[in-house]
Parts: sequence; structure tokens; C-alpha cells
Amino acid sequence: MRREGARLEEKNDFAELSRDDEKARRIASLALAFMSSDTISDETIRRSFYPDLEKTSSYRTAFRRDRVALAECGIVVARVDGAETLWHVDSTSFVESTELSEEDAVALDVACLPLVDDPDFPYGADLRIALSKIDTSFDYPASVSLPVEKRLPSRQLTTLRECSLSGHAARIDYRRADGKTVQRMVAPYGLFGMRGHLYMVAASVDEAAQVIDGSTRTYRIDRVRRATEDPSVPFVVPEDFDVRDWRKLPFQLGAMSCEAVFTVPKQAVAEFSQAARGKGTFECVADTRGIVTWRVEVSSVGDAASWAIAEDVTPLSPPELVSAWRSKLEEVAHG
Repeated sequence: MRREGARLEEKNDFAELSRDDEKARRIASLALAFMSSDTISDETIRRSFYPDLEKTSSYRTAFRRDRVALAECGIVVARVDGAETLWHVDSTSFVESTELSEEDAVALDVACLPLVDDPDFPYGADLRIALSKIDTSFDYPASVSLPVEKRLPSRQLTTLRECSLSGHAARIDYRRADGKTVQRMVAPYGLFGMRGHLYMVAASVDEAAQVIDGSTRTYRIDRVRRATEDPSVPFVVPEDFDVRDWRKLPFQLGAMSCEAVFTVPKQAVAEFSQAARGKGTFECVADTRGIVTWRVEVSSVGDAASWAIAEDVTPLSPPELVSAWRSKLEEVAHG
């Protein structure tokens, strides 16, 4: 019982830490978004930073609290005069330069360091630069150990972020996986990071400045060779768009090759569903006590086999996945 209680305590501590991390990530993202844009609309703020809050009152309460946190950092966010749905950084921001105390600097370091070096955080390079300018005595060794290309956001990433926030299309030169470079005009709906790469979710725009139905797909930011904002081509993000729907599992990058079925212990389903990120479907197996199956689309069989071992689930089909899973288990056993 004591051991079980300790586990629950650890789990609660982890959940609390996750909420704190999420808040730090959101505040940092808001700060960088406002510092890199003249104005941001209510709809863009709600869609980009508060996608879980369906009620308008909940969004307003959360955004009000975050504005208080931003103000404590010297960033005063206010409505644009005469525009009910637009926000900007008020001129009262950063009126006086404030040097952080040693305790504040340590606290800021602890809160932001995971974000600065997180390859899945699209604003990491900007955050690193901002932190280095807050206080001349602020020691930030993380930027020294990284190569130059990792310390600064690419010009393409900066442009695509601005297009996403402003609702303007972007003309890009994009190198496909086959090595061929193509020119496209796209509407950047959102950005996310996964497995050390940043991705853009965007729809194609035709020469008549119309978004092409069914054209939304993901683009790897490092394959964008050139990006130019086109303010003459505005776009509106669909109301049902949620960038998290495009965050695929590690074995789902690329064209889908098959549907896989895994078995998951019934007592582990709740915890496993977090790792599954809402992908796939769960089914209880008739007349089988304690067994639940999970069906999901797979792009890479090899990656799916490795992921199954890491998450402690067992593949049932297709045969090539089961074979790859067994081979990897043997490699580990004889490793």
C-alpha cells in the first residue's frame, strides 16, 4: 500500500510539473508572438494558444491571467484602440529597464531552459535570444554549446510564423523527400515540433487566391528553401482546425502503408492513451479478460515495432510488423 501510495504521489507530482511546463510554454509563446507581430486577433490568440477552451468565458479568463503574467515580465498586452478584436504590445511596455535579482534569474533559467533546448518548441531560438538580452549578468551557457544555425531561427521559419499569425499566404520553394524542389503558395495554419524537426500544417492556395479543398498537409520547415509573405492573399483558418490533430505518432510520418493491431493490458489503457495522443481506436476483446486491442494506421513498420517495445504493447497484425517486433526483441536480448 505504501509503495502504491508513493507511485500515486509521483504521478501527481508529474502531472503538476506538466501543467507548470505547459503554462511556461504558453507564456513564452505568447510573448514571442506579440513581440514579433504588430497586432494579433482574438481568434488567432484563441486558436493558437487556447485550443482546449471551448467557452468564450474560459478563454477570456485564461488570457486575462496570462496577460498579468506577461505584464510582470514587462510586456503589457492591450486592445488596439478602436478595434475590439485586435491586441498589441502597449507602448508602456519596457518603460524602465529592470535587472533581475539572482533568485529571479535562477527561477527564469529553470522555467525556460527545457523550452530553449526543446527541438519540438518552434520558438526556442527566439526565446534564447530574448533571455540573453534580459540582463547583462544573466549567464546562458545553452546558447554557447549549440551550433550557430541552431541559435537563430531561420528566415523561413520567421516568415512562416508571421504568416500564420497575420493570416497572409506564403510563397515557398519546397524540397520534397525525393529531392525535387517545387514552388507553392500556401496558407500556414499552424506549426508544431516532433522528433527533432519542426513542421508546418498548411493548405495550398491557387492563383485566384482561393484555398484548395483537401490540400492541407504537413511540410518540414528545414525543407523550405525560401519563404515570402504575400499580404495581398489573406486566408482564414478553418474553425475546426486543431494543430494537435496533425501531430502524428513517430511511426506515422509519410504515406500510410497498413493498419496495425496491438494488445494493451486493460489496466494500462488510461496511461497508454496519453502516449497514443488520441490516435487509433480501442476495442475490448470478447470473452478475453483484461485484454484491449488498439487499431492504428502505420507508415513505417520498423518504427512501429520499436515504438511498441518502448511502450510495452504487443502487435497482433500485420505479420510483417509482428516479425519486425520479434527481431528487435531478439536484438535487445542478445545486445
